[in-house]
Amino acid sequence: MKVTVLIPVYRTPKFLGDIIAKILRNEYAYKEIVVAVDGVLTKDIEEALIPFRDKIVLHAPNQHMGKARLLNEATSRLDTDTLVFFDNDILLPEDPQFLNRLTQTMQRYDIVEMAKEVIKESFYSTMISYEYIGFSIVHSLFSLISERLPSVIGSAFAVKKELFDQLGGFQHVVHEDVDFGARAFRLNARYTYSIPLKVKTTMPNTAQEWITQRKRWTLINVLWFKDNIGYLVSKIFSQPSLIPTILLTISPFLCSLLVFFLFDQTKLVYLTSAIFLMTQSQKYIYGAFLWAINYAMITKGVLNMLVGFLITFAMYYTFSRIGKYRFNFFEFFVYYFFYMPVIVLFHIIIFFWVIVKKPLNLEWKVSN
Repeated sequence: MKVTVLIPVYRTPKFLGDIIAKILRNEYAYKEIVVAVDGVLTKDIEEALIPFRDKIVLHAPNQHMGKARLLNEATSRLDTDTLVFFDNDILLPEDPQFLNRLTQTMQRYDIVEMAKEVIKESFYSTMISYEYIGFSIVHSLFSLISERLPSVIGSAFAVKKELFDQLGGFQHVVHEDVDFGARAFRLNARYTYSIPLKVKTTMPNTAQEWITQRKRWTLINVLWFKDNIGYLVSKIFSQPSLIPTILLTISPFLCSLLVFFLFDQTKLVYLTSAIFLMTQSQKYIYGAFLWAINYAMITKGVLNMLVGFLITFAMYYTFSRIGKYRFNFFEFFVYYFFYMPVIVLFHIIIFFWVIVKKPLNLEWKVSN
């Protein structure tokens, strides 16, 4: 099986040299490396490529055409069996058998997505690291139960060239990778999410970088939902394996909802009169009675929130141990109670922005 590794580069080489060096050190012999440069071949990119110029194929059209079109052109004339895409902000493991293990996995699947772990360098990248653990949980569940997923995170994944050609490559859209995964899903392509092939990736470390990335990511989610939710709903009952996968994915919400209804049925508010008598006989402060009057409402709200948090924490922590992700309770607490509400707000704002069809400045080229 011939493997072609494609590395798109735009402006800065980041880990380009490191990726090439590690692929070349891999013991898998039947491989080639294609570096695709979007836009100008800068001095930094040229310097990063100097040690490898006779060992790679350079695709540099000297035109800023966008990632999707660039990769489609770079792959159009390749004679290969498997395409492996690595963004140049990916850090590969020091594993000379990496491609061997990848090709063994590709014998069973059409798409292999490598697990990603975010390098924690700041508050922003730390919070995003827990988002990626969440992605990994969902992708792993779909992989294990249904072997299909209507999405893919395109920074590190492999696909059979035959399937890539059948789908016509990437579409010229801002969400080219998740769109590719959704279209592959409709063709019943077999998918797996590989923890053993885990790579590391960098994320924004400043507020401005985070906002820029967040606008694009949120728009991607909104567009994916708009394009695919109808199809997914129509396929749930014709694809039984999707049902337990979806239920497990939303289990924290379902458990919180169950707690809400259980406590609603117990009518705890009726206990407030007894609590009042007890507080009076014991001459407790009047504030205790005020707290008791609202006990049912407070209990339902706090318990719902607490149950959701504990179940989500258990899922994230367990998966982190299995996948060997770095995990910290206090970081996760901040992520769950403070960071996620901000993300939800972003989604709501971008959703209505898309509805009214206002343009977003994403600094992301999709076509000419």
